[in-house]
Amino acid sequence: MLNICLIGYGNWGKLLYKKLNRISKIIKILDSKNYSLKGLDKVDWIVVATPNITHYKIIKDCLKIKKNVFCEKPLVFKYSQAIELYNLAEKNNSKIIVSDLSDYKRNIRIKKKENLFKRFKNSREDNKMKTKRYDLLYRFAYHDIGYLYKSIRRKKISLIKILSSKNFLKFIIKFGDQAFTFHYDTRKNKKTYIFNKKSLYQKKDIIKQMFIDYLYNKKSYKINKKKSLYIIKLLEKIRNEI
Repeated sequence: MLNICLIGYGNWGKLLYKKLNRISKIIKILDSKNYSLKGLDKVDWIVVATPNITHYKIIKDCLKIKKNVFCEKPLVFKYSQAIELYNLAEKNNSKIIVSDLSDYKRNIRIKKKENLFKRFKNSREDNKMKTKRYDLLYRFAYHDIGYLYKSIRRKKISLIKILSSKNFLKFIIKFGDQAFTFHYDTRKNKKTYIFNKKSLYQKKDIIKQMFIDYLYNKKSYKINKKKSLYIIKLLEKIRNEI
């Protein structure tokens, strides 16, 4: 059984703790603001479930002591920082895995021309936000681009067009003549998550399975790296257009 250190114990961190506790031994839980990586000699993996803005520093600190890191998406916001972290991991013979639930969702059917992702939910905290909705790129679009990855990774981007970004986020990406619209709004009462009118919700415990596959079954780290870098680079391009 693997020994795990969990950094971050908020709502999502507590959920991950429940999943990890069934398949591993969690020997330490650390806070993102006041953490010390001393005494982790027996730790096999450090799982990072902290706010996105903290990822870069925390992961870099973990890699410096040559530990394997499993990080909640996104790894970081900047492509240049991602390259830096992956290079450091390779130098120190460590592994980085970025959470990727898109591999565990049901297959989606992509149309030749127009395609639509739509995700609506109600969040009282988000209703107070007055800034542009960059956050929805990393909360929602990251997963959806992950679903498309195998189909789009070798295609040239012909258009990125922002339709709205103030209170909700809506944008179009074209790969050649194939268009994908992404529409995210956290001010809606009806909870919706669809692709081309078909629901993407499912009941399977895909988080637990993901941990088993990557931590124990050694699912391809190289594929996860390529996919993570692709998504970070694309999200950075979209963000620059907002």
